[in-house]
Amino acid sequence: MIVTITDFIHGKSYTLQHDSEIDLLGYIDKISSSEEGHVLLVSRLPQRRLVEQIDLDKVESYWMTTQDVTGSIQPSIDQVTDLVISKVGNHNGVAFIEGIEWLVSLYGFSDVLNMVMRIKDALHTKHWSVVFVVATDIFDEIESAKWYRESTEWHIPVAITAEEIIDAEPEVDLVQDTDDELPLSEDGSEKLSFLVRIPREGYSKEIARRRILQWRRMGLDVSSAEPALFQDSDDTGFEIYKSVEDKVRKAIELDNRLDLLLEKGWKSEVTKMRFRVRQLTGFDEVESRIDELI
Repeated sequence: MIVTITDFIHGKSYTLQHDSEIDLLGYIDKISSSEEGHVLLVSRLPQRRLVEQIDLDKVESYWMTTQDVTGSIQPSIDQVTDLVISKVGNHNGVAFIEGIEWLVSLYGFSDVLNMVMRIKDALHTKHWSVVFVVATDIFDEIESAKWYRESTEWHIPVAITAEEIIDAEPEVDLVQDTDDELPLSEDGSEKLSFLVRIPREGYSKEIARRRILQWRRMGLDVSSAEPALFQDSDDTGFEIYKSVEDKVRKAIELDNRLDLLLEKGWKSEVTKMRFRVRQLTGFDEVESRIDELI
């Protein structure tokens, strides 16, 4: 069973009791891969963590935090309400709102419930649904009755879990996902690592999408690979993907050589060159400079 945005009832709010971050993000990643609507996520995780699990080009995400940074939203009832209401007037989609327990701790249950009711009213006749993600057992019995009267309890479909995503297309065991933190270089940057090449016979848009996410996780700018995901012909898509894969492997070779320069004390030089390498640009100049310094 494939679950998509259209499986939600338009104009309705839902409540998910939060058990697994991986399952939730896996589900969001799955439905965002369709072209059926918009996906909005207000998360307690910053985007640098979300990118490990979802494609941020397809999910409009906001980090709920008190920090005033790009892509953030304050733990504010008014800001969350205004954000959702501003979105539901256009197109169609589904919004996932985390951090409910934080809002309750700041404003109290009644004010947060009023927020839910305001958002629910705004959804009326709109082609949007909202899922409020709450910590298990956050409400007492009376509060639960009031809450679920306004926002129906909902569960992630069993068919869509992180395990399914990781095990997709098992006959081509080429893209191994991991939740482990990537090792760091001496200068604090994430170390790059070679991944198994994807042959033409093992190529698919889904495999390419997951590989692109892995590369992004390493800190590589692989935006030039994204057109491969929108080609009607997999042969054409593979050629685009392959050209970027070759650049990535060259970048990793150079990045590993930069570690040698770092050991020799060329920290400033390494920082500048490492940025260029991970943008997949200036390979000839960087290699020439490395040869000079080594």
